[in-house]
Amino acid sequence: MTAPAVKIKLDGHVDDLYALSLLFPEGAYPDFHIVTQIRGTKDGLLDRVRNADHRETYLTGDGCSPLIETRGPEEAGWVALEIIAPLNGYAVLSDSNFKPVMPVSATWEGKGFSGVAVFGSTIPNRPTRLITTNRHGLLQQLLPSRIAFMSENPLAAYAAAVIAGPPSWAEYYRLLEDMAGHHGTTLDKLPEAGLANRQALNGFKMAANNRAFGRHGTSKHDASLSQDALMNLLEAREFVRTVVTTWLDLECGGRMPRERVDGGPLRFGLDDPDN
Repeated sequence: MTAPAVKIKLDGHVDDLYALSLLFPEGAYPDFHIVTQIRGTKDGLLDRVRNADHRETYLTGDGCSPLIETRGPEEAGWVALEIIAPLNGYAVLSDSNFKPVMPVSATWEGKGFSGVAVFGSTIPNRPTRLITTNRHGLLQQLLPSRIAFMSENPLAAYAAAVIAGPPSWAEYYRLLEDMAGHHGTTLDKLPEAGLANRQALNGFKMAANNRAFGRHGTSKHDASLSQDALMNLLEAREFVRTVVTTWLDLECGGRMPRERVDGGPLRFGLDDPDN
């Protein structure tokens, strides 16, 4: 059976897009290759961009196929970041001036189906969302205690940075373990400490250990589990965000108004207003 053709459109500086295409032409690595319309020329032993009038650049190959299983453009964007990360990483090691490129959209096409996801923009500073930081008076009232706590406790500031960044099963798992240790307990006992909902914690652990791009290699995955039944990255971000917010509530007093992530209904009890 022929694998679906997936293309992940990339954006970045033309030098970096071209550099990646030099490292990953077709045949250099089994699962990925870069296709670009940017044209270059040799400059001694090195290379230089000669023409960037047409800068379309995309990543393709069988290694891009996990995108097809994602739910919505936001999760697709996070998975695309995970897919491109090793290529960016190797380029950084190969060229000290290289700056990682970003995935901005994807298309895929197979026998009888096709799809598209847009998860980034090449237009900088364009307003795209409603701003919620001034929606409730409590947000100003609770600010001093939380800023003081995060200033004195690096783990708290790090936790906020993790939930703001691209989701990672391994990063989320490690953060929850660190928070549990700070609270004098273990990850499995977060519900008993009042920090997490048991159903959501169990769903998170199952997904972190068995999802594609989870915290373990595929040799440790339970192949009998349906990927569709596992918690997805949107739900994982909401779960971890809730645990972090609850932890700060317990440490600092008060209860911050909850704001859930974008998207449709969430499973594993995450839409319960008491969580």
